[in-house]
Amino acid sequence: MTPSPTRRPRGLKATRPNPRDERLERTAERLIIDHGLIPPESVVVVGVSGGPDSIALLEFLAEYRERPGIRTGELVVGHVNHGLRGAESEEDAAFVERAAERLGLRCLTARVEPRLRQRERRESKEAAARALRYEALRKMATEVGADRVAVAHTADDQAETVLLRLIRGAGLAGLSGMLPVRKLHGIYLVRPLLTTTRGLVLEYVNRRALAYRLDSSNLQPDARRNFLRLEILPRIREAMNPSISQSLVRGAAIFREADAYVAGEARRILPALIRARDPGKIELDAAGMLHYPEFLRKYLFRCVLQELNGDTLDFSTAHIDALHSLLTSHTGRSADIPLGIRARRERGTLVLRKRETEPERVETPSNT
Repeated sequence: MTPSPTRRPRGLKATRPNPRDERLERTAERLIIDHGLIPPESVVVVGVSGGPDSIALLEFLAEYRERPGIRTGELVVGHVNHGLRGAESEEDAAFVERAAERLGLRCLTARVEPRLRQRERRESKEAAARALRYEALRKMATEVGADRVAVAHTADDQAETVLLRLIRGAGLAGLSGMLPVRKLHGIYLVRPLLTTTRGLVLEYVNRRALAYRLDSSNLQPDARRNFLRLEILPRIREAMNPSISQSLVRGAAIFREADAYVAGEARRILPALIRARDPGKIELDAAGMLHYPEFLRKYLFRCVLQELNGDTLDFSTAHIDALHSLLTSHTGRSADIPLGIRARRERGTLVLRKRETEPERVETPSNT
């Protein structure tokens, strides 16, 4: 018999745990404090899919904001329905609404169409769903006046991300993994569980007898991340390194330090290479950039894209390489980069301009 996608541990009472046993609570609170993830009075939208990770995050934040001395603003639940699993997706949305109601929190929902974006942009289903999910959560945050969105990525997600990027051939920035906090088109994306393992998440929901949903698509090894999670990492743990996830997370921290150092050098150098700067336009000294190593030049381009777009999440290594090739191209050559950015080689300069772009096709969030 197929188990129900909603799971509630049996025989457990939702009692307040002994403080000495608050393992998830300790790791999450330490990360919040160390990185200033949730400043006082901040309004926070919590992205909740209904799975154990997001339910644990929601429960923790709801309790965290009630602790003596913790002054946080409103907590709002945000759920994005991708519509990829039919009735199961609809049941997920209803489950999240009930979870928010149980905690006395406002809930916003949005429906997106990953398949449409996948066809239009030739992206993977996972990439399309992720982009639309973040855009929907950002719109929810704007609607309620929140300056940050909390998502439930764990240390295991971090390890999988680093290994995926290593296989794809990522550079320092990619191998740094996910950041505890990053700015995403004007909104801060925070990850309070990024140093918490999936084992601690399950221990937390079991201890508190919290119901959660199971996404059946996570059990199919066809997606690349699922293949790593279900096939590759278990074999590495068994045959080579039982602590492979921790090793990947530690490696990401080292790459992150190196990436931050090089990015800092690029930001220090960049002002001397800018010939002119106007809203939506930056002119670079092409000959001057060639005096620096190629590795550093690519970081300079990332700084420029960050200034023009507010974020570099949508730019790949191939886009940076296209910009870099223009430094030695003839006058008049150009390259189109995502989000309406065009670069053109002119006499002595490389000019980057940002055009207006059409908004993503995401339905307006609704109150429930």
